[in-house]
Amino acid sequence: MGLIDKVKLKVYPLACRYVSHAALVEGRLGNGGETFRCLFVENTDLMGYMLPRMYDDCPAVLRKWRIWTPSLPGVLRDFSDSIDMCVAVLPLSYEPKFERSAHFKSQTLICSFIDMSGGWSEIKKRFQHNKRQFSNRMDKRPAFSCRVSRDPEDFDLFYNEMYAPHIQKRFEELADLDSYCHMKDSFDKGFLLVIEEGEKSVAGVLCEVQDGTLFARRTGILHGDEEYLRRGAASAEYYFMLKFALEHGLSRVDLLRSRPFFNDGVYSTKRKWGATVYPDRESRSWVFFIIPEYSSKVASFFEINPVIVYRDDRMYGLVGWNSKDTPSEKDEKEFSQKYYSPGLDGLMLIRPHCEEPVQIAFK
Repeated sequence: MGLIDKVKLKVYPLACRYVSHAALVEGRLGNGGETFRCLFVENTDLMGYMLPRMYDDCPAVLRKWRIWTPSLPGVLRDFSDSIDMCVAVLPLSYEPKFERSAHFKSQTLICSFIDMSGGWSEIKKRFQHNKRQFSNRMDKRPAFSCRVSRDPEDFDLFYNEMYAPHIQKRFEELADLDSYCHMKDSFDKGFLLVIEEGEKSVAGVLCEVQDGTLFARRTGILHGDEEYLRRGAASAEYYFMLKFALEHGLSRVDLLRSRPFFNDGVYSTKRKWGATVYPDRESRSWVFFIIPEYSSKVASFFEINPVIVYRDDRMYGLVGWNSKDTPSEKDEKEFSQKYYSPGLDGLMLIRPHCEEPVQIAFK
């Protein structure tokens, strides 16, 4: 790393405390709904992640500029009548200033783990139905096998033919690959679970064990091939991780981070395997959702983009519901069944023109 790069590395975090990128974006919501205008204030990649999930087509970027972050309250006052929502990713030091004015706060990433207590039968009870079915089939007639490897040649196969192509195909232009050297360091401290179909290695999990916990560092599918996914190779990764942890007396499998949105594929998969969510303790920022009015458009936004948020040091699912009626007991039960996730205390339901979200406790 050259001198200029080292200076940038030191200066950039300091600059991000005081200067933020701002973008005013407008498009039709992804459920074919109304036009939705959102102000993003951030120095991360959250906007790039959210836009394809928010809008039907490519939205219009009405304006891009940099703002002096401490002046954001004034910017919000200027835009309060012309935006539907502001999403601001701000350093932790801004929490006292924005916690009252922001309606909700989240994180760019959340963490998940699978509890290994209770034995295999109890663990499977926490899976969603399709994952429990897969596990039962694997118990009786396995379509895949697994071996533990510390062979550098297997690591090269994993990095070059499984991990890299899988990430590139899945995330395309948003793909952010870990370097070979960084992952090799993890491999040297840990091992690979190599998933095989017949005699062929088709998937892998880079693992480490620390303090009674199995950490699933990275996963990969051979050539990123959708056919292996359809045949269950990704589910086999989870199955054999859990089996390994159980056989070695480990207390949990830590699945690391994912985006906090319920419709995020990574988080959704972890949830299906019964994962418990918990805050990212290493995060240095909050994501604030600032909402001028609980309109039908805002309810629609959170209906198609339900997200995990924090209130009073507890985690909740924030969900939109485009109804003026108070949810019935049946409605609450259906919402709980649809969005239940270990680690969440319940749901907060946004309705059009409501004063406060309806809280639904998980029982």
